[in-house]
Amino acid sequence: MFADALETAGRVEGLSLSSPQPLEEEEEADAATERGPKRPGRYRKSLQFLKPFRITHKHQHPVDNAGLFSFMTLHWLSPLALKAYKQSSLSIDDVWGLSCHEASTVNCQRLESLWHDELKRRGREGASLTRVFWRFCQTRMLVAIFSLLLTMVAGFVGPALLVRALLEYSQSPQHSVPYGLSLVVGIFLMELMRSWSLALMWAVNYRTAARLRGAALTFAFQKILRLRSTKDISPGELINMCSCDGQRLYESVSVGCLLVGGPLVGILGLFYTSYFLGPTALLGSAVFIIFYPIMMLASRLTAYFRKKCVAVTDRRVRLMNEILSCIKFIKMYCWEDAFAQNIHKVRSEERGILERAGLIQSLTVGVAPIVVVIASVCTFTLHMALGYDLTAAEAFTVVAVFN
Repeated sequence: MFADALETAGRVEGLSLSSPQPLEEEEEADAATERGPKRPGRYRKSLQFLKPFRITHKHQHPVDNAGLFSFMTLHWLSPLALKAYKQSSLSIDDVWGLSCHEASTVNCQRLESLWHDELKRRGREGASLTRVFWRFCQTRMLVAIFSLLLTMVAGFVGPALLVRALLEYSQSPQHSVPYGLSLVVGIFLMELMRSWSLALMWAVNYRTAARLRGAALTFAFQKILRLRSTKDISPGELINMCSCDGQRLYESVSVGCLLVGGPLVGILGLFYTSYFLGPTALLGSAVFIIFYPIMMLASRLTAYFRKKCVAVTDRRVRLMNEILSCIKFIKMYCWEDAFAQNIHKVRSEERGILERAGLIQSLTVGVAPIVVVIASVCTFTLHMALGYDLTAAEAFTVVAVFN
């Protein structure tokens, strides 16, 4: 029963226990890059993405044939998007086969190798699965963090320096056309770098998250299949692991590097606004600092409701399995209404918990953009109340930095 359940769950998650067969050209390169400890040439295949343009078509998935610009702008998806636009629908045959680098078996073998290496280094008591996860994706995460830092720097230099210089240039009685054009070109280049580096970060993060989730879930599947007895593992727990835990792992990798950019932008914005407005800029920064604990509380409440919902979902799945196993006796004794009421009651409780979690998450998403307005209004009000001057260049620059 559990083998069928594992296979079904794997198909739902896109993680079949037998991975798709890669192309012959990719098998040797994949074995050299994805398995074993670090050695020279390990990143040879990955470094192909640094080429601005590539015209190769030897890989079965277009993302493996993409160059740097195609990868970070997602241009390799254009044929599929164009086909969807022309046909107004897509079938499973229109989608490309899974890339061999995203195959669950390949990534699981690499994760298992790293886990055994962790056991040799730290021992069974000191081994950490979190450390193994970090070693699994540390190189790609560092690339994503570097792209995020470029995004933050470009997003700060554009509004903080170039936009302010352009506003001062527009108010100046003396106009220099080459200087004004250089400012416009500089703003365009900063926005272009910010947009492309941010797109590169998301492209790398999503692919890394898919690899780690596939490796972790397949690793867990294989561990369960090797157990002598599975009586302590319910199908509900297995489904929760595939859906909830796998999604949490995916989201932690896809958005985890954003934690690095937040403090950097906060420090730069604090010093820059304090340099132009003086101590009054600290009020706007204080609004952001006060808002962070509120966001943390909201996230903890959301996590609490989701954890509570997992237990209710497991209870509902257990009840459904009980009904399916004993459906003949239920029909024989006409217990359909009683079991239906039990299912409806548990489902109503589960839906109520999900609604509360969704409400808190919606409030968090809706309140977040208002913080910038509140911080700007409080800062400018205090600045003008104390008798300081406020020019248009300073006001627009501070608002841009807060954004």
